[in-house]
Amino acid sequence: MLKWIARNKYKLMISIVGLYLVADGWQHRGIVRALLPKTFPAHETKTLEPANKNELINTGKEWVQAVNSKERFDKLSAAAPGLECDVYFDTQKKIFDVHHDPDNSTGFALETLLQLYADKKLTASVWLDFKNLDKDNQQPALTELIRIRHKFGLTNKLLVESTQADLLSVYSDSGFYTSYYTPVFNPYLMGNQDLKYLADSLAEIIHHSKVDALSGYYFQYSFLHKYFPKFPVLTWAANDRYSLLNWLFKKKIAAADEVFIVLYPQ
Repeated sequence: MLKWIARNKYKLMISIVGLYLVADGWQHRGIVRALLPKTFPAHETKTLEPANKNELINTGKEWVQAVNSKERFDKLSAAAPGLECDVYFDTQKKIFDVHHDPDNSTGFALETLLQLYADKKLTASVWLDFKNLDKDNQQPALTELIRIRHKFGLTNKLLVESTQADLLSVYSDSGFYTSYYTPVFNPYLMGNQDLKYLADSLAEIIHHSKVDALSGYYFQYSFLHKYFPKFPVLTWAANDRYSLLNWLFKKKIAAADEVFIVLYPQ
């Protein structure tokens, strides 16, 4: 066996590399699509751009995703340019809870997280994925967020994201950097007519809002930039250190000027 391996070592190496690439491609099929050039149909939507042009301090494109517990916060590098967490506003207590899944509060409040932030003397900006923004909590949540911004000195350091683009307008008017979390869709699996219809539907929503940016999964960012080029794109992706394809995609994202922030799990 050892003699056979010695005689065929180069063929064996090529076979191993080939199997690795096949497995990598199969496991990361979405990334393969996003790496390949995609031609979107020519289609004019409403000419849109951010209304308030709010600023967000951002010293680096790669932010840390889902810092939703003290344990995850403790792992956060002091040099991280930004962190993202999921928040729900509790209308009875008038506080923000930090957790991802609905009805699964861990008792970890946003103010607690930000106190840890202050104690650690961080300078990172903070992305708040506002999960339950609605008409009933829009104003009390805004009042609380303004208080928090003042208490922790976070002017131009808070990003508020929601699927309710129209409800974000009052946040934008109050100086918060806002992003519309677009519906989940995969443009690589859609026909031209569906893509045009989707572009028009999103344009109508954005037209009735004052958001500063658009956010969506990594396979959506090229579509969002194509039809809404004046809006920065925020996205998130996997961070598989053992994947060549993931490494290539990270290089592509890093070079994409239209991508303002990309979230990676720590």
